[in-house]
Amino acid sequence: MIDEITKLAATAGFPDRSTDEQRIRFDRDVASAIRGAMDLSWAEAGSRDVWTFVAMVALPHLTFWRFGIGNQERWIASDLTRHTWARLWWQGVIFNGNPDLLNALHESDLNQLLERRSIGGDPRLVCAIARVILEQVDAGGDRRILFRNATLRLRRFLAFVDPRSLSDDQQLQMCRDIVAEIAGRTEPGAQAAAPALPQRRGPVPDRPTSVARADTFD
Repeated sequence: MIDEITKLAATAGFPDRSTDEQRIRFDRDVASAIRGAMDLSWAEAGSRDVWTFVAMVALPHLTFWRFGIGNQERWIASDLTRHTWARLWWQGVIFNGNPDLLNALHESDLNQLLERRSIGGDPRLVCAIARVILEQVDAGGDRRILFRNATLRLRRFLAFVDPRSLSDDQQLQMCRDIVAEIAGRTEPGAQAAAPALPQRRGPVPDRPTSVARADTFD
């Protein structure tokens, strides 16, 4: 793994200074490579000690080249979503089989998706919302607003829906509804309907006008 990732770094300018474009290209290439080299379970990948070891013992020369020493989180795995190597391993897991989708995302897009754990912990959901947002961006939507507001809206929606219980098509439709709502709000004079939650069946009882005593329900 050390040799493989060092070779990838060399194509991005290592050990000399590199451009932003070269560093991003390095990150995208390493996401797939480090996932293949480190066959971890999700529980093992959640160990902070593993990633601190990778940054400080296995790949310190590349950790320093990529981020320097100014940000402790890039070395010490206190936040796995910001650690130099943990974040790339997880990107490799999420976008496994979808390298074109990963390549289409900016670093700020990935931050919005993966640093929100209720979204970032579900690879299917990440890919679904990312695809739908990018479709809207291609249609002329504001990228920054769409990624920021759609992920915030999705997080609120997940309080009522377990995405793991949905089929791929249902997840995609849920994401389309959410993004359509956000896109509608960003267009002057336009309004979009909020995504519909499953409707309760049967009549809804009248809401009491005052607080009922406990013995009312005996």
